[in-house]
Amino acid sequence: MKSKVLIFITVFILLLSGSMSAFAASDPAQTYTVYKVSGYYDRFVNYVDGYQLNVDTGMNVDMSYSNVGAVLENDTKRVEIYKQNISSSSKGGYINYSNKFLANSTDHVTDYDAWINVSGKDVKLTMWHRAKLARVANDKNYYACIEIPQGSYVYTVFVKSSIPIYQAGEYEYLIQDFSTFAPMAVPYVRTAEEVNLDTRGWNDETLEFYLKYFSTESELTWGIFEPDTSNFKYDQINYYEKYFEYNFPIWLNYSEFENTYKHPNLKYRLEEAYKQGATLELTLQTRHAQSNMVYDILDGQYDQFLRDYAKVIAEFDHPVMFRLFNEMNGDWCPYSSYHTSKDTMIFKEVYKYVHEIFEQEGANANTLWIWNPNSVSFPNFNWNHSLMYYPGDEYVDIVGMTAYNTGNYYPGEKWQEFENLYTKMYNDYCNWFKQPLIITEFSSASAGGDKAKWIDNMFATIEKFDRIKVAIWWDGCDWDANGNIARSYFLDESQAVMKAFKKGLTYPWHLDVYA
Repeated sequence: MKSKVLIFITVFILLLSGSMSAFAASDPAQTYTVYKVSGYYDRFVNYVDGYQLNVDTGMNVDMSYSNVGAVLENDTKRVEIYKQNISSSSKGGYINYSNKFLANSTDHVTDYDAWINVSGKDVKLTMWHRAKLARVANDKNYYACIEIPQGSYVYTVFVKSSIPIYQAGEYEYLIQDFSTFAPMAVPYVRTAEEVNLDTRGWNDETLEFYLKYFSTESELTWGIFEPDTSNFKYDQINYYEKYFEYNFPIWLNYSEFENTYKHPNLKYRLEEAYKQGATLELTLQTRHAQSNMVYDILDGQYDQFLRDYAKVIAEFDHPVMFRLFNEMNGDWCPYSSYHTSKDTMIFKEVYKYVHEIFEQEGANANTLWIWNPNSVSFPNFNWNHSLMYYPGDEYVDIVGMTAYNTGNYYPGEKWQEFENLYTKMYNDYCNWFKQPLIITEFSSASAGGDKAKWIDNMFATIEKFDRIKVAIWWDGCDWDANGNIARSYFLDESQAVMKAFKKGLTYPWHLDVYA
């Protein structure tokens, strides 16, 4: 009771002093309080999510994304705390789905997994560890996850430590005096800084490219993914450009980590696209494998491949747009934290590691880095929120957006207009980031609606989103289990679709005279 009284007294004083608003938080310091309760522990009070618990004394608090969760860290331990509304799913469903990565026993060793009772609270305790990663300084590879059901919520206390948990103060103190109260503050959310052109070190051609396509004054430019270009066949894209009377200056291109010392044809891809007057949006991904390749990368097993990859880009010397591990907040991606211990720091570590290799090989002089989460997180849990994957302003030149109208071919899917897909995401990204925005890939399927009309509506809407500087149409398809086209994203599937896209590319929507 005394601790709750202290919370309300603290908040009352802050309100009287004008340093905290009950309706908004303009500074992260307004979202929490830390005070000493013993020689070993401090009390952390989160006013946004309405809870308090004991933590190690002297931990650094990060409330940059207090709309998602809280982070506390010292040299040996990191604690992330999330409040998850489970009204739309069962407590067991949330907890079980969150821990499915443990099925990968090649990389993860489960030390404990059971429901326990601590101070009258039934909590789920899961403990595991993995091998230390050679390319991560002070790797915190021992984990404990405590899930505390309270009413309509589950509070997740995620702990990672550089030493075994039993040597790091155990876990009971985090639960013993845990209690909740009514939230008292609206979240503070950090806004990323603008790109500092003086520190990027780009060569003249790359700087010119950036200013042409991604400056505040740049108009919307269209790019395309056409699968045949990866096989150096250009008939389809040449047909599109002639029909649309529009030359696509940016092409999306995919490649994967290879179990060789070099990419088989990266140099040729870059040079051939350049001859066609296009700049590649290179996308580098990993495959699903018995051992997660992200761990292997951070263990140094792909150093030779990465150094050759970066060296090829550096020697190419012309602008390259580089998208590493896109849609990382989607469980279909092996580099998602869903597959790597629920630990979004693993993604940030590998992103920064690859960035450093590019820097050492001179590739950053002609590379624009795109950080690109999916529009919706799968699973849509706070520990998997896109903001938890943000690596830092110095590593992100352009922020990517991705959302598809998948149609309704599969049960549970629904037709979604461009405006429904992008309006909230666009507004959120404008609030969270000052970097220019790019739709790295998007499209509309055909099943469930009028695709030509969708394209009309899309062009009418996207013109209003002036922070989006480039949009790339994904001209491919998805196949079902029987080999049938499930989602047709092709532009040439009908004359109506082709005409709608051509009209959008050439019509002056900004004049607002179209009827």
